[in-house]
Amino acid sequence: MPPGHPGINEPPADLSEATPALAAGSISATILDEHGLPLASNQVRLGILFQRIAEGESRSERFAQTDATGTARFSGLTGGSDHAYRVTVQRGPASYSSAPFNLRQDMGQHVVLHVYPSTGNIESAMVGMRGYLYVETRDDVFQFEVLFRVFNVGLVTWVPQDVVMRLPNGFKAFKAQDSMTDVRFEQVEGVGARLKGTFSPGQNEVSFRFQLPKTGDDSAVFHVGLPPHVAEMRVIAEASSAMNLDVDGFDRPVATTNNNGQRVLVAVKQLRRRDEEIKDFVATLSGIPVAGPGRWIAVLIAFGFGIGGVFAARGAFDDAGAGKSAAADKKKARELLLRELVALEAARRAERIGPRSYEQSRSRLIDAVARLGAVSEPARASRKSSASGSRKRSKSASERG
Repeated sequence: MPPGHPGINEPPADLSEATPALAAGSISATILDEHGLPLASNQVRLGILFQRIAEGESRSERFAQTDATGTARFSGLTGGSDHAYRVTVQRGPASYSSAPFNLRQDMGQHVVLHVYPSTGNIESAMVGMRGYLYVETRDDVFQFEVLFRVFNVGLVTWVPQDVVMRLPNGFKAFKAQDSMTDVRFEQVEGVGARLKGTFSPGQNEVSFRFQLPKTGDDSAVFHVGLPPHVAEMRVIAEASSAMNLDVDGFDRPVATTNNNGQRVLVAVKQLRRRDEEIKDFVATLSGIPVAGPGRWIAVLIAFGFGIGGVFAARGAFDDAGAGKSAAADKKKARELLLRELVALEAARRAERIGPRSYEQSRSRLIDAVARLGAVSEPARASRKSSASGSRKRSKSASERG
C-alpha cells in the first residue's frame, strides 16, 4: 500500500462443515461479532428446503436462541440430498447467512457466522465497486447485462438506503439475477434499478439484465447512471467490423473477442487520485446494421401489381398502352427485388444483419417476386380471353350482316 493508506482489515472467515463431533441430523450454529466474540441471546433462523421431483418443493423454518457461547442448536433433522439447510441471523437491518448445505447421514454440521455493525451511509463503510455493462445488438432490441463486484474492505457492513441506478428511457424486460443472499437489484418502474441487501466485509456480486427497443437508426445513445463508489467501469459491446463504440470520458475502446469468438469493443474508465466519482456515462454505438428502404419499396410495388392483376383478370383494364407500361414496371420491380435479395445475402454473410431480420426480409422478398410472376399469367389470360371474345363478336356481326 502507498504511504498513508489506511490498513485493510481482513474479515474473519465463516465456516460450514460436516463434523463427526455432532450427532447425525443436528446443526450447531455459532454467532460471533467482528472481533470473534460470541453473541448471546440472538435468534437464529434455520431455513429448510425440501425438493423431490415426484413430490415437488416445500419450504419451512425453525428458530433457536444462542446461549452464552453464541451457539444455537437444531436436532431431529433429515439428511440426504432432498433437504437443504441455511443458517441466517439478523442484526439490525443487516442479514447474514451461510451457504446452503445438505446434512450427511452419519454426522452433523457445524456453522460459524460473523456479524458486524452496519450503516446505511456508504461514506461510513470502506466500500468500492467495479462495474461491467455488456450490450448485445439483436434484431429488434438491445440486450443489456449489468454486473457489479462490490468490495467491502472494512469491518462495517453497508446496507444501501434508496440507492437507485438510472437506466435509459424506455427500458423493459428487467430481470434480476437470483442470489444466494439478500443482495439484489429491484426494478423501479420507469426509472431504473434499486440496490438492496447486506454488503458485509468481503466481496459480493450483484447483477441484472434489461432490454431497450431499437429505433431502426444506424446509431444509438445510452445514458446510464451508476451506484456510488464505482472505482472502475467497463462498457463492452458486441460489434461487427463496421460498428463503433464511444463512451464519454472513457479510454478509447479496444477490439477483442469474447468466449464465443464474437468481436467486442471494450471501453474502460478507472478512477484515479483527484478524479471525480464516476456517477454516470453516455455511450454511443454507431454503424448498427439497418435494412435499406429499397426492398420495402419493391415489396410494395409487387403488392400493388398483385391488386392490379386481379382487376386486369376481371377485364377492368382494357387499354393496351397501359398494359405495356405495366409490363415494363413489373420488369423493373422484379429486377429491384432480385438486387435486394443479392444485397440481403451479402449483408448476412458480413454479419451486418441478424438471423431473424434476415429470414423475415428474405421471406418477404421471395414472396414479392412470386407475386409478380403470378400477376403476369392472369393478365395474359385475360388479354387472350378478351381478344378471343372480340373476334367472336366480329364474326357474329359479319354473319348477321
